[in-house]
Amino acid sequence: MNERPAPASRAGAGRSRATGRKTRLRARSHAAPASPEPAPAAAPPYDVFIAYADTDAPWVRGFAAFLTAHGVRVAYDELLAQPGGVRVHTPERAIRDAAHGLLVFGPGMRDDGWVRREYAALMRRFPENEAQRFVPVLIGDPGESLDLPEFAEVLYPADFRGADQAAYDRLCEQISRAVLTNRA
Repeated sequence: MNERPAPASRAGAGRSRATGRKTRLRARSHAAPASPEPAPAAAPPYDVFIAYADTDAPWVRGFAAFLTAHGVRVAYDELLAQPGGVRVHTPERAIRDAAHGLLVFGPGMRDDGWVRREYAALMRRFPENEAQRFVPVLIGDPGESLDLPEFAEVLYPADFRGADQAAYDRLCEQISRAVLTNRA
C-alpha cells in the first residue's frame, strides 16, 4: 500500500521523503532579483577617426594637431601605426572606437584604394544622425573637381580649398565643436 506524505500542518513545514523527518521549507520569492543599474557607457577612446590618402598626410598632420590642441582626441593611420601592428586591424579598431569620422577628400583620394576602403567602413559605422557624425573634409585646389561619392555629397562638407588662415581656423573650430558636442 502506497502511503502519501501527510499534509503539512503549518505553512512551510513538511516531511523529507528520504528520512521522514520534519523539515522546514524555505519560502521562495517569485520576484525577480533586483538587477544592478547599468553601468554608464564608456566614452570612446577617440572623438574622431580621420581617413585620408597617403599623399595628403602632410596636410592631415597639421589638421590633426589643430584639433588635438582644441581638445579633440584624434586617431589616424600614421598616428596609430606601430611596428608589428596589422595594417587592417589597427584602423578597423580605431574606426570602431571613434565617436565620429572624418574623411579628407583631396587630390590623392581617387587613386588610393586603401582610403576608399576606409570610406566604406566609415559609411557603415556612422549613420546619418546628430550623435555620430561623418564629415567630408575637402582639400586641394578650389578649381579642381573632387567627384565626391554620392553618400558624402549629401552632407555639408568642411571645405578647406582656398581657405586662408582665418577660414582654416574657423573651419577647424567648427569641426572641433561638432565632434565634442556629444562627448560623454
